[in-house]
Amino acid sequence: MLAHLRDRTAHLIAALLLPLTLAAGGCATAPQKPISDWHDAVLVVQTQSTTTFSGVNDLVREAQVRRAANLKSLDESEFRAAIDPKSLARWDHAFDALARYSAALTTLLSPDLSAGVGTSTKQLGESIATTAKSNVLKDTPGLSTALGSLAEKLTASVASGKAKDVMAQSDATVATILGEMSKMICDDSGGKTTGVCDTVETAWGTNIVLIGNEFLRAQSADDKRSIAARYAAELQGRDAANAALAGFRASLSELAAAHSRAAAGGSMDTAALIANIREQTAFFKALLTDLKPAQN
Repeated sequence: MLAHLRDRTAHLIAALLLPLTLAAGGCATAPQKPISDWHDAVLVVQTQSTTTFSGVNDLVREAQVRRAANLKSLDESEFRAAIDPKSLARWDHAFDALARYSAALTTLLSPDLSAGVGTSTKQLGESIATTAKSNVLKDTPGLSTALGSLAEKLTASVASGKAKDVMAQSDATVATILGEMSKMICDDSGGKTTGVCDTVETAWGTNIVLIGNEFLRAQSADDKRSIAARYAAELQGRDAANAALAGFRASLSELAAAHSRAAAGGSMDTAALIANIREQTAFFKALLTDLKPAQN
């Protein structure tokens, strides 16, 4: 079982950390396709975030439950979610704003632009502005400010009626938004690592130390083998969570790169990018299923 899980986890790490920029090659595409496909890519990465966060939260909670056997009493602070409901709401707000922005771009690609398109696009910009001012985002001022800037640029650029012009004006802002979202996962810019990755390391760090100490006290070879198997299972869970988070951050980076390429009139095989992300998501789900019997 452990050998199987090692292979699974190694596969996951390789797949999640595979540079998605490989998907940027291929034959040339129509100028409008990278723009319209970017909307699809946003939705796929949003789905990836849901699977990643749910899976990581499950893994962290299971690690906390296993650690509870060493506690003198139960305390709510020992069961803190890796991504709490408030943080999940921030992610939902950010992705919803990006989805509305990308929907506006898709609308502007229509060959039969009606008089109402400008109004509807302006309304999408206003809805993003409302999101930027939400109390949910007050603890992430960088993200809130960037979303407000995106709303302003979308509203100001819509007069041109060209999606590519809107993307060109908004490209740096979109990169900032996705960068702020990435920092919510892991940020070591201040000299101390913060974000979800810090919670993940804490959840498994304590367990790994406790099991290591238990191994030192074991008397028989059978006991040591049993403890070592549990130790290896903890490492598998930690590595799976870290790989999933790293892969999700890579997707955010690729989403920013795809936007920049489309804004510059470049081409990319967005279908390959989307397929890669979907494969990562499916594989992480499968690994979660494999890990549960190994850790319980």
